[in-house]
Amino acid sequence: MKLTSRAKKRVLAAVAAAAVAVSLAACSGAGAGASQDHKLKIGVFIPANSNAYLQSEQKAATEVGKELGVDVTVITSNWKAQDQNTAFQLAQQRKTYDGWVVNAISPADQCNGIKRAAQSGIPIIIAITAICGDDGYTKGTVGFVGEQNRSGYDKWFNYMFANTTPGSISLITGPTLDFVTDTTTAAAKAGFASHSNFKLASIENTDYSTDAAYKAAQTFLNANGDLKAIASNYSGMTRGVVQAVKQAGKADSVIVYDSNGDSWTKSQVAAGTIKAALPGMPYTDIKLSLALLVDKLKGKTVATNTNPLDTLTFPGAPLITKDNVDQWKPEY
Repeated sequence: MKLTSRAKKRVLAAVAAAAVAVSLAACSGAGAGASQDHKLKIGVFIPANSNAYLQSEQKAATEVGKELGVDVTVITSNWKAQDQNTAFQLAQQRKTYDGWVVNAISPADQCNGIKRAAQSGIPIIIAITAICGDDGYTKGTVGFVGEQNRSGYDKWFNYMFANTTPGSISLITGPTLDFVTDTTTAAAKAGFASHSNFKLASIENTDYSTDAAYKAAQTFLNANGDLKAIASNYSGMTRGVVQAVKQAGKADSVIVYDSNGDSWTKSQVAAGTIKAALPGMPYTDIKLSLALLVDKLKGKTVATNTNPLDTLTFPGAPLITKDNVDQWKPEY
């Protein structure tokens, strides 16, 4: 059949449109980083941006995304696990991102949903709070990045045992079922079990607030006149501990240990108010997570477990003490 000039133009236009559609389809969806024409899109899911720690995570996502040349979107959920789950579901259904970085709000409860997303083909890096009861990597995901793990807390407690007069120590942590709380508590129980000259006088679960920690520390101090130290696993809580110890007139007899240290922690370690701290590394957590995910999307083999504490190279690291505090740069 002989086509008219107008018909030939219609056929050629249809062929060209089909070719464009095929090209676009080839460049879309998870794992599309193999295409040089496709700018990777990554979703970074964090609990909220309501405090300095989380704001540092958000800042890292924005800045590092630009450095890596990828399109990063930060999704916050105001500490509501169901809202974060909804964000996961929408991202999965719409295939919005080539990969995810996830700091889960409720790591145990959200385990199955995140694993299902990974099983659907979405490359996922778990950041900061491990999921599914794991102390790091969860099978099916790409990897885990975070300093708040058993390795770090074991070093924290070992430093306490080596630098505190034998006796009673109290511990303040966050809410029950929280990953950091569970990890800290497990490290504490194991450490005290192997150091018979120390006693874990009490463990207080709080909402991570300064006021709750202040009240808990007051209780510890009133109930145990021979308390040797109080350990707090978040700098926001440690503020309350320092206040209570000072008001009780026991700054010279009760040592304070901090974790997730920030710029305030640095000033207190330098002043001797806090004897030692583990650093909080939210910026590095997200930076390393994005770098690993981009490498994975480009077809490279990446580590399943990455501990930001290992990037600290000054003497005495990762513990921050008066001897090395000048060499430590807080991330928030």
